[in-house]
Amino acid sequence: MSTLVVVGTGPGLGRSLAEKFGKNGFEVALIARNQTNLDALQASLSEQGITSAGFAADVTDEQQLAGAFSKVRETFGQIDVLIYNAGVIAPVSAAETTAQIANQHLQVNIIGGISSAQQVIGEMVDRQQGTIFFTGGGATELTVTPFLTTLSIGKSGLRSYAHCLHEELASQGVYVGMLSIAGVIQEGTYFSAANIADEYFDMYQKRDAAERFYIDESEEADAVLKETYTSQ
Repeated sequence: MSTLVVVGTGPGLGRSLAEKFGKNGFEVALIARNQTNLDALQASLSEQGITSAGFAADVTDEQQLAGAFSKVRETFGQIDVLIYNAGVIAPVSAAETTAQIANQHLQVNIIGGISSAQQVIGEMVDRQQGTIFFTGGGATELTVTPFLTTLSIGKSGLRSYAHCLHEELASQGVYVGMLSIAGVIQEGTYFSAANIADEYFDMYQKRDAAERFYIDESEEADAVLKETYTSQ
């Protein structure tokens, strides 16, 4: 069987990604900070007939992350697909963004993504096969979003990294892609986690673009983001 690793596994998109890929022949490795939450998700996936295991690690700690990936290989063997889904979404304006805040948030929003990719690039290039995905925030990457300054900085940087990696590794059999979600993930809407997981799996199957934007044309994404995160 193939193995998917989801870094930044929570009850929303991370869970839906595990379910979507798991129901399509993947064993699933779950990485997040809280082992108790991972164990609960693993039990839920098991009830659906999906083989999975959770490995606790903080994406800002490269040693912890490397240890988690090592355990993934011990448990499942080679890693076929990596999805970096971690992020800090915090309403911090540009004027309020200090160097300390920016550094803390960027460790998750971009550095953790690079660290995770580095855990699999070598083996995928050696096999001339593999897939690396990053979850992006469409409205924060390409437009001015001052109330989410640190997220905008991080996702813009992660987007650049994803595109550079795509160009570099495509000829070596490794597909790198980014799904940029221009909205707030919420069940019962166009932006439900299950819908987005379906889009990810379609990208995995088609391998036809470095990036897709997941956009509801009927909504003003920036306005929705502002209403959601400034009201918290």
